[in-house]
Amino acid sequence: MSSLAVIPARMESSRFFGKPLAHITGIPMIAHCYERALLCSEIDRVVIATPNKEIIDYCDKNNIESIYTSPSHQRATERAQEVLNILDPQRQAIKKIILIQGDEPQTNPEDCSKLLASIGDHNSVCNLVFEIDKEQAKDKNIVKAVIAANDEILFFSRSPIPHNANVYYRQLGLIAFTAESLDKYTSLAPTSLEVIESIDMMRFLENKVSINAV
Repeated sequence: MSSLAVIPARMESSRFFGKPLAHITGIPMIAHCYERALLCSEIDRVVIATPNKEIIDYCDKNNIESIYTSPSHQRATERAQEVLNILDPQRQAIKKIILIQGDEPQTNPEDCSKLLASIGDHNSVCNLVFEIDKEQAKDKNIVKAVIAANDEILFFSRSPIPHNANVYYRQLGLIAFTAESLDKYTSLAPTSLEVIESIDMMRFLENKVSINAV
């Protein structure tokens, strides 16, 4: 196995308690995420990572692979790294990890393929983004990304940045890592802007770790 998809899911969402098990067209949200990830031929294994018994029970009953992870994690990226520790403690099998947020039920398998193809020696972290309009940019629940001409992400914020832009970009909850970069994330302490914005990837940016937009 060389590529792993981790779908972090927890019941205690600040905006919508129980969101992972909320039904969309009769199927829980995490089941949609899981099934979409399985459609990507470049992903060798898909795992739900959760601290909640309700989610584990649902997965067990529906033949969905899940792993119980610590309830102490503050970030989805930390939860993904715990799964890597459990499945490949010697770092011999898993080379690439794609984190698919548990609230991305419309995940496009082709986007997952594109992200995994973008990961290599020079790009150890890649994040999917797409254009949004000015009205969408005002929504604080949408994370905006500022992107340089070389496709490197300069900043993330819940505020509409850059100011008075013609084009805004939304960060999607699909992020690809090498095993080394995922380990590096948890070796770094949480940063001030990460906490203020409540955005995982600010930890990398504040520590000068490059993230490429895809």
